[in-house]
Amino acid sequence: MADSDVTDMLTTWGLSEYIDKFKEECIDISTLTLLTGDMVKELIPKIGHRAKFMTNLEEWRKVLNITNDQVSACLFCWDINNFESNSLLIEIPSPSTSNSTTPANEDSLNFLISEPSTPKESLSPTFGLPHNLSPSLEKECELNNYLQSCTEGKALLATYKDRGLLDNSGRRKICNLIVRKELQYNPEKVINSHKILSLAKEIVQIFPKEHISTYFIPYMNFGPTIKKAAKGKLLDCFNNRRREYKKAGIITSTPVSHSPFMKQGSQLELLDFSQQEDSDVDDQITWLQNSSDPWNLVEKYWVITRQKRLKNVLDTNPKDLFTISDYMKKFPALKKPAGYNLLIEDFNCMYPDKKEILIENFPLHKNKILELGKINSSNLKDNTLKYIINEYLSLSSASEEASHLAAFLILPFLLSPITAKRKKGKAAWKPSKLEMKDGFITHIKSHTELQDTVSRRKDKYSKLGVTLQPLIIIVRAGCV
Repeated sequence: MADSDVTDMLTTWGLSEYIDKFKEECIDISTLTLLTGDMVKELIPKIGHRAKFMTNLEEWRKVLNITNDQVSACLFCWDINNFESNSLLIEIPSPSTSNSTTPANEDSLNFLISEPSTPKESLSPTFGLPHNLSPSLEKECELNNYLQSCTEGKALLATYKDRGLLDNSGRRKICNLIVRKELQYNPEKVINSHKILSLAKEIVQIFPKEHISTYFIPYMNFGPTIKKAAKGKLLDCFNNRRREYKKAGIITSTPVSHSPFMKQGSQLELLDFSQQEDSDVDDQITWLQNSSDPWNLVEKYWVITRQKRLKNVLDTNPKDLFTISDYMKKFPALKKPAGYNLLIEDFNCMYPDKKEILIENFPLHKNKILELGKINSSNLKDNTLKYIINEYLSLSSASEEASHLAAFLILPFLLSPITAKRKKGKAAWKPSKLEMKDGFITHIKSHTELQDTVSRRKDKYSKLGVTLQPLIIIVRAGCV
């Protein structure tokens, strides 16, 4: 019979009347990708409904065929000491100069630090992004090489490769071999969705009659009310192995990892994740409020004081809430180039299951954003806005990473501006589309424009009675 996923999908696609038919024909999530045009014609005789089904099915198939994105080193320079506002500066070298600045992959956009006065040791290239995702950066079908190098793998290939199809025993064995390979040197290694999807694709390369959806189906949003968590044999195997390691004490979790924030109504309450009394960390908090060096001490005290710092923020009366600027002034280490890492660590402790949610989900929505951008551009009467959106859309075809950047840049144009709250003695302000774009990501063509851009923004916000918050600035000649 049809499983709950298929039922949910048909309901979301407005085809609930065919649920019984799919159940009768035993169509489940694993056989959905195998449906041919003739099969669909038999299942859904009405042309209009069939067209709707085929369109949605194709979109769903694209999700399952997501390829790994090339991710070049992402280093974010967050240096607020150079000017009074807070900005996140990303420099993308122009094509004319990329040969001299790009160390490895010249085909992808590279995000580079432009901060000569900052020691390399203080910069972190992580920012929550997975590395080595692209097949072009790894050996072709590394899994096949691994299977040929071990006895169990050779036996698996000898038994099943000619048929190109595994049975349940074979699927269980290959999942166990993959998990063993990935975790053998580091049991605490975090395997993200992109990596699991890549491994599932390699299985299908070796055994062509297998299906990716058997081993991994990424998180999917079928509609505003129906969301499905990631699942599959490979994901289950990873989770089971980690549970075994935790039970055996091989994986040791830090105390903070057991203490996410729980949402109750509109409030977030911090659970106790340390036996340390609040009074014990007053000296460390005072030190953080007055010092930002040495960095290793900053990181140590940031962890020790996390419970009390976050409680102070969350327990604050709504009328006395911190602004981002206030919080960064209170803790000067946040103004350092690597200061954003401190905020990321706080977030990861509050929401441990959300660490890579943007990376996992954004590829699922990117194409929709670009499509909406095209529709928006065709309906615009303002030639300036139309030109900007079309420039970003043309950027999306340059590379996979460029298409991600284009989708982010187009997002502000899909939203409607709202009037900012009017402060006493100040005029009401409703930002234009261009102001919304610059408020999200500001694009300038050279460093010489940086100081003037920030100063003008600060002066304008001051006249409006609005505090300038941290912003992202991209420095690159031409269209981003």
